[in-house]
Amino acid sequence: MNFFANRIVKQQLSLLEGRVGVNPSHVRRMVFIHDIDLDITEAQFTDMVDFFSPKFETIERIHFHLNKKMLEGLPKPHLQPKSLDWRGRILEGDLKYVIAQQYDIAIHFVQQGNLSLSSFSAQLNASFRIGPSCMDNRLNDLVLPTRLDFGGFLNDLKTYYNKIKPHA
Repeated sequence: MNFFANRIVKQQLSLLEGRVGVNPSHVRRMVFIHDIDLDITEAQFTDMVDFFSPKFETIERIHFHLNKKMLEGLPKPHLQPKSLDWRGRILEGDLKYVIAQQYDIAIHFVQQGNLSLSSFSAQLNASFRIGPSCMDNRLNDLVLPTRLDFGGFLNDLKTYYNKIKPHA
């Protein structure tokens, strides 16, 4: 059954090979995909948001986990392996809504990738993408070392993002 979904996701990823990420001059819309196994405080999240822009129109936060039961009680949208059907399509309406929007920046804070995460990320309409090296490198314009603590991830993010955009 995953054979068909896997084939579709490979096609989605191949479309990203020639993509050129555009570093936005002003970040107004952001999508943040967060693995709930990795701890992040609201102060750290606010620090990251303030680093990119003091003024946002939209910040979309996607909670990701391999076990659907672990997502219960968290605000939606949720991303988990069953978010993807056997034909490689995203099922949930709230995730389809996120995919339909245009974002200036997409940030992935995850410890491992899977088929549903790859499919969702490949379909995101984001000008610039940041994520860890544990994901497929075609998914991100800025690839950071995989970190399990958000403080280290945020330090890497600030360091490398300032190198490619010194006046941020």
